[in-house]
Amino acid sequence: MMNAAHLHLVLNHFPVIGSAIAIFVLIIGILKKSDEIKKTGAMIIVLTSLITIPVYFSGENAQAKIEGNYEDVDEEFVEPHEDFAFYSFIAMDIAGIFALGSLLMFRKQKPLPNSVTYLLLIVLLIVKGMMAYTANLGGKIHHPEIREDKLPWESGTGSVSIENKSDKNNKAESESDSESDSKKESKKETEKDDD
Repeated sequence: MMNAAHLHLVLNHFPVIGSAIAIFVLIIGILKKSDEIKKTGAMIIVLTSLITIPVYFSGENAQAKIEGNYEDVDEEFVEPHEDFAFYSFIAMDIAGIFALGSLLMFRKQKPLPNSVTYLLLIVLLIVKGMMAYTANLGGKIHHPEIREDKLPWESGTGSVSIENKSDKNNKAESESDSESDSKKESKKETEKDDD
């Protein structure tokens, strides 16, 4: 059964991907001068803003689910992710309301003006950046490979063990070298004795 954290993880990709698709569709609509494509882009913005609502509200339940329960979760990123998610949620819904208003104002045979399309595109580019940053903060909660700090295998203990291993290898090599040298010397001495 899907819990709150799982639901949040499944849904949180939609605002990031949806806003990227809407940007692409709006640009195609502008380049092709197609009113239908521009309106499709606006509709994608509306749908993306709607799905942002359950994404945002499932985040609080996901936070309650993971905090204090998992050792591999870095909780210092939970609060920044939650704070920035709120701003991204508001920005996405503002873009959605603006896109819905544009669709209602220029419905049926009325073409969507380029000025409105450009404004939608600018707003959406800002929102896309915010969504990407929010997703990045969320990823850092459970993905050490995208954090700027050291990775587990780069920590002091890891490097010490690597150094110890290389020291042991060097020591073993030097011991084998000294053994072979002593064997050569003993062989020379036995040859002298034979002579």
